[in-house]
Amino acid sequence: MEQILLSSANSVPVILQYNNYVTSHEELIREMRSLIADFRLTDFEKRINDGLSLNDIAEELRKVRELLRPYHVKAERMQAGLRPQEHFFRPDSGKKYDLTGLEPHEFFPYSPIIGPLNPISPPFTFRMEKDVMLANGNFDSQYCGPPESVHGGHVAALMDELLGVTCVVTGHGGYTGTLTVRYISPTPLDKNLQGKAWVKEIKDRKAIIRGELRDGDQLCAEAEGLFIKPKEDFGSK
Repeated sequence: MEQILLSSANSVPVILQYNNYVTSHEELIREMRSLIADFRLTDFEKRINDGLSLNDIAEELRKVRELLRPYHVKAERMQAGLRPQEHFFRPDSGKKYDLTGLEPHEFFPYSPIIGPLNPISPPFTFRMEKDVMLANGNFDSQYCGPPESVHGGHVAALMDELLGVTCVVTGHGGYTGTLTVRYISPTPLDKNLQGKAWVKEIKDRKAIIRGELRDGDQLCAEAEGLFIKPKEDFGSK
């Protein structure tokens, strides 16, 4: 078992346990993503017209759900983990965390944008280089909006996550106050996209972050967000 030590502002060490099972969990999630993509591309009407029922597929899916249901966790839902005791990292708490050595997908494993343990997240990864957060990944057919293009809402969600994670890593994590996205050109499906974000301005609890998304040399979108740190830490009231 690999253990990663985090130090919080109150000097209480926190150990993030990255078990071997996570690898197989991630593989399972990748298969689930592929299944969702297959559903998006399948002509079910043709299958019915060929005299084949959909009941067999639905029954197999029910069996999988029955296998998982006993292990459901009913707890506060966060990007950081499944259980409250795992929520040592709360960027909206106003606390400072030492994230040295951790990639964003490691402290947000259930993110709907970059979470390797979330089946609805597209395969994007973020990494910090010097003062710039870099993004790489792609959107497949399930994120389609205009023909052969990514739905603008998914582009906005990606930019919100990219700018927000930039806040977190630079010590200014909080809530999105405003997000302005300017769509320059259609964002293509199934293309390796590149994004980047950087801090434009910090003033008291407010941070202004800028970012952009590209397909090679083609600028697809640019964004600016205002992020606001909470006045008080969670649990201090």
